[in-house]
Amino acid sequence: MKHNHRIPALILAAVLLLSSLAACKKSGISLNQASALMNELDSSGAIDIEAVKAEQEAAAAEAAAKKAEEEAAKAAAREAAKSALNNPSSGSSSSTKTPAEPAQPAEPVTLKVDTPVEAVPLADPGLYSAPPFTPEVYDPADTRAFRILGAAYSDGDWAVVYGECPIGLHVTAKTADGEYGVQSEGGCFALRLYSPKAHANAEFTLSYNGETIGDPIPADISIGLSSFEDDPSWDVWIGYENQGFYQKMIPDYTHTNLMSDSVKENLRSRVASRVEKLNQTGDGCELIYLLIPASMTVYPELVPDTVKQGEGESRFDQLKSVLTEAGATVIDARESFAEHKNDALPLYFDYDSHWTDYGAYIAYVQLYDYISDRYPEAKPRQFSEFSWDWDYFTRGDMPYYFDVDRGGLVYEHNFIRNMTFELPKPLQNFKRFKVDDSITYSAYVPEVSEGRTYESNRPELPDIYVFRNSYSAAIFDLLIERSDRAVFNTMFTYTYNYAQIKSADPDYVIYCLSEWDFNYIIDN
Repeated sequence: MKHNHRIPALILAAVLLLSSLAACKKSGISLNQASALMNELDSSGAIDIEAVKAEQEAAAAEAAAKKAEEEAAKAAAREAAKSALNNPSSGSSSSTKTPAEPAQPAEPVTLKVDTPVEAVPLADPGLYSAPPFTPEVYDPADTRAFRILGAAYSDGDWAVVYGECPIGLHVTAKTADGEYGVQSEGGCFALRLYSPKAHANAEFTLSYNGETIGDPIPADISIGLSSFEDDPSWDVWIGYENQGFYQKMIPDYTHTNLMSDSVKENLRSRVASRVEKLNQTGDGCELIYLLIPASMTVYPELVPDTVKQGEGESRFDQLKSVLTEAGATVIDARESFAEHKNDALPLYFDYDSHWTDYGAYIAYVQLYDYISDRYPEAKPRQFSEFSWDWDYFTRGDMPYYFDVDRGGLVYEHNFIRNMTFELPKPLQNFKRFKVDDSITYSAYVPEVSEGRTYESNRPELPDIYVFRNSYSAAIFDLLIERSDRAVFNTMFTYTYNYAQIKSADPDYVIYCLSEWDFNYIIDN
């Protein structure tokens, strides 16, 4: 290396650092690149300034060229999307959608978020859901023994009894206080039982289609008292048909947490300002709220009679109305969940507070059915493009908070969704859970819960920026697979940082939250 201009290393380092930081802001040179420049000092403590400047300018030019290339590709994809929507004979891959009326704009049409596009429903909705539920069949060869795994108080003198039995059987418990029954699921059951005393003598009978199977089974049940029973965040209530609920779902269910007029107006003003500002960001960014109902909202028939459902407007209704009035897009999953609540795959776990992979899939279909009106290549994947693999999973949060199981004792028969198509690079060899027999919150890997950016180099798909709670774990990979670049805020981090969003330059900012966490939308 030639050294035509030699200056002390420390002075040169300061000069280069300042120039690199300036370049970082203006031309896309990163702090890592600035650090690399600092390391260009040779063994004598000198550096070829002209060479460094040339490298710096070349890196800036390369970054600018890459950015221009990305923007050009994305612009081309958007124009193709518009052409596909407005020109039936274009031969686009989205030809299965009903085309919009041909537009005749005076000026070239852009696809900013305030440019209307026709809402086109999925051609065959039946391809995007599981078949209807069919009852399990009892096999006399099933030798699984009946056993009680644990019991704990739920609400008042009502308790839950967790246990196992052969698949397909109905379980009935008779005590001095009454008779209680539940249909097992996959040979697992969570029976709701009334017992004013902490020890209950019960006689269990098993049956199939009304016919008793085997002899009555006597049992002395010891009912524990959860250490979380006074904590409204984690206190668990057992409902009917094995379904558990959190106490924190109750205010939304009973409509006792409605927003005041002042809170609604404050929220409306705040969201309207964000919508307007995002619309001017880049080539336009749309604000979407994916609102996920709690299991109590979807299955009121399974809620204990000790809780009375509220009448009239709910907080969910209020929030949807305010966000819509403010100009945001709301994807309300209540309607689609009501439609699919009796499918062969359950929307929610029985022993855990989260939705299942199927509940997340149904919401994903609704979300990307909407997004694909503007980005046809982002049409949701069909149900048959995934494998839905049934197994037994433990570590559900409800047995944990009942103090019945800390993992490894109480299993639930459920499934995990796996992609069967060619995966984009970010999802290759990606494993969502760190524990093979658990698909619940405690088993999430850091890649799911931490703030990360995933790029798949597919400019025909949108860029997204996601705020989320723990429900996002089941939809996480689906969002990545249907996006060009997906930026995830750290789970449970809801601070709205416009500078950070602007830097990411997304096409959509998406909030993905369950009903009991709506306060994070309202308060942030």
